[in-house]
Amino acid sequence: MSPDLARIAPPVFDAVVAYGIGGLAVVVAALFVALVSAAARPVQQGALGAAACLVIAASAAIAASGSLTRFDIFPPSMLVLIVSVLVMGFGLGFSPVARQAADTLPLAALVGLQAFRLPLELVMHRAGSLGIMPPQLSYSGFNFDIVTGLSACVLAGLLRAGVRVPRWALWAWNIWGWWCLAVIAAIAVTTSPVVRLFGDDPRNLNTWVLYFPYVWLPVVLVTVAIAGHVMVTRALRRR
Repeated sequence: MSPDLARIAPPVFDAVVAYGIGGLAVVVAALFVALVSAAARPVQQGALGAAACLVIAASAAIAASGSLTRFDIFPPSMLVLIVSVLVMGFGLGFSPVARQAADTLPLAALVGLQAFRLPLELVMHRAGSLGIMPPQLSYSGFNFDIVTGLSACVLAGLLRAGVRVPRWALWAWNIWGWWCLAVIAAIAVTTSPVVRLFGDDPRNLNTWVLYFPYVWLPVVLVTVAIAGHVMVTRALRRR
């Protein structure tokens, strides 16, 4: 029997998962703004900071209101959320301020930004084991993005230490990160209440990101990951 798409139950509360996702999103957003602002003009810095605060606050308010759990409307709010994240990620990555950062900041900083995916995957694995999130979205399922975060730590450390990292290694890491994002997007869609590829069991339905603070995972963390990879791709092409 198909689940009642008009009534999605909120996930069980776990402090490590809730505060881990929420805290990591705030820290990563602040780091991204600080990193990009280092290569931006004062007016761009102010606009970027204001935009980040607006997106964080608006997404929290919308999720807290329950609007994202509406599946009795077309298009479903979850579909709008997914499309919005893609638009924000690529739009931010190709923006003038991000292009300036990609052209001027050291690769160690651009690669190191993606290190947040290591603790994120650890928190997501806990969420999957507790039934808060579909296990398919963790590294016990089909998401191996933890490799991206771990290798980002290693590569950024080597670059910062002045070690000459082969360009092919940086390109391989960047392509792997893009691939992981594509896989995550595919799993997120196939585990949505609309598609339900893995069945109707609530534990296999990706509805947790429709609630606060978990909504910040796609809105903040995935957006930064996409924009960061656009910046790394641009930097590798130009340098």
